[in-house]
Order: sequence, then C-alpha cells, then structure tokens
Amino acid sequence: MKKAGVDYSKCQICSKCTARKACPTKALFKIDEDEPASVDIQLCYGCAKCTMECPHNAIYVREL
Repeated sequence: MKKAGVDYSKCQICSKCTARKACPTKALFKIDEDEPASVDIQLCYGCAKCTMECPHNAIYVREL
C-alpha cells in the first residue's frame, strides 16, 4: 500500500499549496497558513498527483 508523506526539511510552506489542490481525496491539509502541509493517511491512496505538483519536491510517496 502506497501513501504520501511530507519532507518538512524541503517544504517551503507555500501560501497556496499546489500539491494540496492536486489531491483528489483532499488528503493533504494545512491547519494554519504558516505551517507545512500534512497528509491524512486514511484518505491518501498513493496516486502521487501531489508529488508532481509540489515545486519544492517536498511530497513523496512510499510503500507502507
């Protein structure tokens, strides 16, 4: 089973997270604007659309 994750050392905390907008299940979310995105692994099914949209390569997909 594949799931997305966020590499917080690469995340630039974009105000308009394009990776979040690309997620068909809305598994990527932000609680506050000044915090990095997080992944709800219950919603993520590993499609990797978010990885293609993140301009900083901060989103990855891994096998669980």
